[in-house]
Amino acid sequence: MTSSCMRVFAASAFLTLTAHFAARSEMDTRQIPEPLPMMAGAEVPLYPPVARVTKAEGVIHVHVSTDGHKVISARADEDLKPLSNAAEENARSWTFATHTPTSFTITYRYRLAAECDPNNPTVILKFPTEVEVCMRYTPIY
Repeated sequence: MTSSCMRVFAASAFLTLTAHFAARSEMDTRQIPEPLPMMAGAEVPLYPPVARVTKAEGVIHVHVSTDGHKVISARADEDLKPLSNAAEENARSWTFATHTPTSFTITYRYRLAAECDPNNPTVILKFPTEVEVCMRYTPIY
């Protein structure tokens, strides 16, 4: 090879390696999200009696922050009282295995349906991000 071809080859190889390591370095600096904390305890979420009587249903998104052991703040996006109050209160009862303090959103779904028990709620928990509470509506006469 001539010296001119060697310089072009060397410059090309240098640029290729520089691009490769720059891309790899960028990949290494991206942060991997922390896993959600593992549940240790929580109160059972119930359907608020006033919500049941007034036929209130809905989805409530509660933003929570933890201190590494328990929920220290819970704030609902929606203002569907009494559902939002019940969801916030329930989230504040949650405790976790020791973890790095974090924040995440819990989605509560409150629904009234014929297939659910009129006396005891059907509660489906997919900790720590989803809660469904279902009851049958029974009118008060």
